[in-house]
Amino acid sequence: MKHFFTLSFMSLLLCCVQSVSASEASVYVDRVYDEIPPAPKSQSMAEALQKSAGCQSCHTTTDSMTMHESPSVVLGCTDCHGGDASVFTLEGDIKNKNLMEQAHVLPSYPEDWHYPHSANPEASYTLLNREAKEFVRFVNPSDLRVAKEACGACHLETVQAAKRSIMATSSMFLGAATYANNVLPFKKYILGEAYTPDGEPSAIKGPPLKDADANWDSHGVLPVLYPFPTWETTPPGDIFRVFERGGRNISNLFPETGLPNALGLIQRIEEPGRPDFRQSNRGPGTGGRISVPVLNVHKTRLNDPLMWFLGTNDNPGDYRTSGCGACHVVYANDRDPRHSGPYAAFGNTGKSQTSDPTISKEESGHPLKHVFTRSIPTASCMSCHMHQPNMFVNSFMGYTMWDYESDAPAMFPKEQKYPTDEEIRKTNARNPEGAAPRGLWSDPDFSKNVSDLNPTLKNTQFADYHGHGWNFRAVFKKDRKGNLLDAEGNVVEPDDPDKFDKAVHMSSIHLDVGMHCVDCHFSQDNHGNGHIYGEVAAAVEIDCVDCHGTATEYPSLQTSGPAAPPGGTDLSLIRNPDGQSRFSWREGKLFQRSLLWPDREWELSLVKDSVEKSHPQYNEKAARAKLMSKDSKSQSWGGDATASELAHSDDNMECYSCHQSWTTSCGGCHLPIEANWKADSKHYEGGTTRSYATYNPQVARDQIFMLGRRGEINGGRITPLRSSSALVLSSTNSSRERIYVQQPPISASGYSSQAINPHFSHTVRKTETRVCSDCHLAEESDNNAIMAQTLGYGTDFIDFIGFHTWVGTDGSVDAVQVTEWSEPQAVIGSYLQKIVYPDFFEEHVERKLELKIGHGHRSGEVNCLQLRGEYLFAAAGDKGMVVYDVAGIGNKGISQKIITSPASKLGQSTRIKSTNATCLSMITTQPIAPERNTGTLMREVNKEKPTHPIYNYVAITDFVEGLILTDVGTLSDGEPRNNFLKRALTWNVDGVLDGARDIEVGGRYAYIVADAGLVVLDMDTPLAPSLVATVPLNNGHDVIQQFRFLFVTDDDGLKTIDITDVSKPRLLEGNTIALADANRVFVARTFAYVAAGSDGLVIVDVSDPTQLKEYQRFNDGIEDARDVVVATTNASLFAYVADGEAGLKVVQLTSPESQPRYYGFSPDPMPELIARYPTKKPAISLSRGLERDRAVDESGGQVAVFSRLGSGPLSESDMHKMYLDKDGKPWFVSDDMPPESKPPETVPGKPE
Repeated sequence: MKHFFTLSFMSLLLCCVQSVSASEASVYVDRVYDEIPPAPKSQSMAEALQKSAGCQSCHTTTDSMTMHESPSVVLGCTDCHGGDASVFTLEGDIKNKNLMEQAHVLPSYPEDWHYPHSANPEASYTLLNREAKEFVRFVNPSDLRVAKEACGACHLETVQAAKRSIMATSSMFLGAATYANNVLPFKKYILGEAYTPDGEPSAIKGPPLKDADANWDSHGVLPVLYPFPTWETTPPGDIFRVFERGGRNISNLFPETGLPNALGLIQRIEEPGRPDFRQSNRGPGTGGRISVPVLNVHKTRLNDPLMWFLGTNDNPGDYRTSGCGACHVVYANDRDPRHSGPYAAFGNTGKSQTSDPTISKEESGHPLKHVFTRSIPTASCMSCHMHQPNMFVNSFMGYTMWDYESDAPAMFPKEQKYPTDEEIRKTNARNPEGAAPRGLWSDPDFSKNVSDLNPTLKNTQFADYHGHGWNFRAVFKKDRKGNLLDAEGNVVEPDDPDKFDKAVHMSSIHLDVGMHCVDCHFSQDNHGNGHIYGEVAAAVEIDCVDCHGTATEYPSLQTSGPAAPPGGTDLSLIRNPDGQSRFSWREGKLFQRSLLWPDREWELSLVKDSVEKSHPQYNEKAARAKLMSKDSKSQSWGGDATASELAHSDDNMECYSCHQSWTTSCGGCHLPIEANWKADSKHYEGGTTRSYATYNPQVARDQIFMLGRRGEINGGRITPLRSSSALVLSSTNSSRERIYVQQPPISASGYSSQAINPHFSHTVRKTETRVCSDCHLAEESDNNAIMAQTLGYGTDFIDFIGFHTWVGTDGSVDAVQVTEWSEPQAVIGSYLQKIVYPDFFEEHVERKLELKIGHGHRSGEVNCLQLRGEYLFAAAGDKGMVVYDVAGIGNKGISQKIITSPASKLGQSTRIKSTNATCLSMITTQPIAPERNTGTLMREVNKEKPTHPIYNYVAITDFVEGLILTDVGTLSDGEPRNNFLKRALTWNVDGVLDGARDIEVGGRYAYIVADAGLVVLDMDTPLAPSLVATVPLNNGHDVIQQFRFLFVTDDDGLKTIDITDVSKPRLLEGNTIALADANRVFVARTFAYVAAGSDGLVIVDVSDPTQLKEYQRFNDGIEDARDVVVATTNASLFAYVADGEAGLKVVQLTSPESQPRYYGFSPDPMPELIARYPTKKPAISLSRGLERDRAVDESGGQVAVFSRLGSGPLSESDMHKMYLDKDGKPWFVSDDMPPESKPPETVPGKPE
């Protein structure tokens, strides 16, 4: 909007100049400003014309004199903008700069505004805060700092509501980020963004409430929000070794410079702790000892800028003004008519179509016209709603974030790019991705035309918008194997040149009929209702049933969402700008008219009609889903079921639990802080300081579907979940030492910071919906992995390995670098490395695929190890369990990168001595801190569920002693002086665990391989285990769980055990993959990967665990496979193999080159050896990756943080209802339509 007034006043076009950022110019001009009176609510036309007369001597024509469509609005130019309307130019004197400066309000920072040009400056951010409010009003009367005096003359309540809305305060983003990363422990969020008219950071209060606590509990209404603290003074919420107390004496120099202090002393230790690591001697919250997510919020463009700032006006998708005009004044951002409606014809580069002769039609950064509109295209909403944590609009249009791999050859230069520091900083000012400087899209001219590449692309199609410089790939209909499908479900082959025309683009059905966001989200959803909310789901007025009704009732057209006013808003009274009703009933059908296309309307689907057999709109599939009874035995459905008998009632399930066709999931983002990089702060006071963090998506998938429950504000209904944020943090200090690498934080509640939350991705479709076997056991028994995903257990497919792979050998623990450090962090030897780093790839091939860098530490026979946070836990044979401190693994300034303690054994001891430690289980590979999840704040205010006590422990198996537990909570409390681990339990009743050699913990049950076979223990009370059952094996080796099956290896090969009833585990006879040397096994979705000695890597199809099928034996370069783990990097799947004396092997399982169906839920692997590392001793074990999609364990114990109040995973009871009957027996479904059935009649006296 900065331009709708800019359009009127500020523009006398001279030659086009390159815009500059505020930090580059910032030359202040001291001016005296006249006060601009508030705009009048009413006046005569003569008075208004007098206030526009001089303006029109230059701006001889305009699109709308008042910017309003209604002729009843009578305003003059200076009513809104200020300035002097008595100054006139003569004909032909339009470029008289002296007269212009008399008429206009002039900026205090003219160079930053590239004055006298009127286009929005690029990346202006806090320029609005520094600028005089009089000039802010001149260029944009609707800016929230001044809108009260301009728009507020008629729309004061709306302006006040808009300032308190989430679109202005960013309260959910700030609150969730601080909670998930332990910056603040409040789910009752306290942070938000707001400013005074003078641009000062301000608290913002909601309207007075009689009972603030009651409104919080029942509606999620917050009383007040405070400004976000500066990153420089925010103590870290992370428990990384660099933040521990202890280390060197205080001096006036940062310790990393290595210089002596005034006394000539270096490194005199003040107390136990790790020397050399501290980034500042002044304590947490100073120097580099800060919270990286806070730095990221202040400096790295993510969702921002929101309503308080101008759009950055530097990429298609980023062109807009601030305040009210951010939505109500349209800019050219997207050439796709489905996204931009009638505005698509005007391009995507922010150029104007105004009739004003003073406005350039060739300069980017101008609104299309000097007009307010309610016809807001979805492309305008994309200016904010494009980023992973708030991805609603992006997915609504059928797109998700690009992963660098699909069609990478078209996006990276053929020759490896070595960007200079200047190029990197320039690119990151437009795009926060560390990969961008290496890609072709670092060039804005390339970026704005990426969608022009679509006809030539093989793997995907790109969107035409590029908010924040990002690229977005289209999502298409696929089966579970990744085959593209057309509308009838037929496979579209990868080599079909018309495949993207034939395959279904998975945009919302609402978009397909022509709807835009404003056609569903009406005035209140856009402006707010005046209250402050911390969560989007609590602030929404509309609900599905308001327009579509239920199975028994037609829609009332009264809003009923959580933020709806009492009784709701009557939608039947809403009229479009042309005066026609938005909704109308005609001949029993409900129609809605488009807000963007006056001549377009669509018929709404009515649920009641779709389930009524006699109605023309009857849909058998819909009727079955909506009228299914709770009787899992008969699975009867039809009109006879009462509301209380319905399995999928509206009171218990969100409609989109079934209708959400796909959900985007964030599998991790890397935030590396660089201490030497100077960058502007993008909020509050602004300013330039050291330290910057790029933002690097690691895995973004579209086939992960999970269910959980919303909080009570939303009725506690079952709803889709998604992984919304999963940070790993790295820090490079001023000496360019990587003082920690890829470390996951721990949330304020002690759960993993892998944030999982209820989510409506707006991907509703009528045909491509969930099917029965997405949530219930399939008759074909082929959906075990699907069920594991749906219930939130995770599938070990998108696990994160990262910079190092951790290897256990017959005498050491080793860390092997397996990826590049630069972004994108391609696996060395991979398809992506070949495309992005061709020089490095060629060197790798010349080394015969040998990896260069590895670090080791002597140990025992390490049969099992697991990295968690900055500690590596190893079951080291006769040395017992040893915990290694690996915080400095990436630090070039440290010679011994893996240590047992930072000082001496007297300072701490993290070893559990035992006779012969054989394996261990961390319960979760994500760092956690259960002790945080206690007390009134967590239980009553934050409504967190208790953490199961099993998560306090590491479970260790010893060949002689059985099961050992040790509490490792002290390693996550930030206090190094209490790191003395002790045995909490030793258990081997009646010798049942003699020969214990492997363990898997799933929920409250431990599954242990011992001489007796597979031993099942109930660990509900961890220090008092009880024996549940024993299943004989032929010298068992390994066990891993996926949902209701265990996969075990023994001397016979690979087998499965059915644990649907854990008390009665059942070995499936005749279901063995015979292998001579089946060692460890790893299951990732529908494939098991068996390290099978000289047979290599044996890949087994386990989609139906009751009928195992060997898929492939891969032994190309693999000699003696002992262990294997699987993980995803970007879009490709990799296997890491411990290959005995041959060391570590890396195998690429899928890539766009080898497997075009790589976007499937479980594409067929196409293994290819890409790298190897010769360990000094035989490699026998590997650490699993970081779990990325595990929300809950198999007993309903929450694992991941849920940032939405009261929300969480399904309970154990919820889960069991989805596949077990009242007697605990499994029941099954078919996706094929059976005939409508009714429950059998009960004959009196006759048993059912």
